[in-house]
Amino acid sequence: MARNPNFSKEEILNTTYRILIQDGVKSITARNIAKELGSSTISIYSNFGSMINLRNELSRMAKNKLLDITKVEYTEQRLLNIGIGICIFAKKEKALFRSIFLREDLSKEFIDEIITDLKNLIISGFKEDGRYKDFPDGALEWMLKKGWWFVHGYASLICSGFYNPTYEEIEKELRDMGSVIVHACMDRKIS
Repeated sequence: MARNPNFSKEEILNTTYRILIQDGVKSITARNIAKELGSSTISIYSNFGSMINLRNELSRMAKNKLLDITKVEYTEQRLLNIGIGICIFAKKEKALFRSIFLREDLSKEFIDEIITDLKNLIISGFKEDGRYKDFPDGALEWMLKKGWWFVHGYASLICSGFYNPTYEEIEKELRDMGSVIVHACMDRKIS
């Protein structure tokens, strides 16, 4: 039976995603994808140009899933929802979380794009929350940085299996740390 060399970008990306979920990022090779598709590697390279481009597209897909999950209203606080969403993403979409946050071979431009998207989401959350309307930009940046360090570290522990909290534990930990960060910011009078 002849192999079909004509697969769409979407078909290749969905197959790559299945491989990522089942076998991990190291299994994402042109040969493995082609084998799964019943095709040659020509389809992959003609659609994406390189495996780096395919991996970046997969990471972009993962980023969009992440942004969607951070916009869910878990609580009445948008900023808390973002943190909860990141932790739930790390728990439920381990391979995708690693694809975004723990890959070393992403381009600097793509990493900057992810950081900018998340930063804009968080800053808009601060600005929409009346409790922070009088906080200077420097204080918001400081809280964003400290909050990001905590959430990223916490989510990484969840993703790696070192910690397996319930939803309630995730919310409590993030509320507690958020309170610590806000009070530390006010005590320091960061401007």
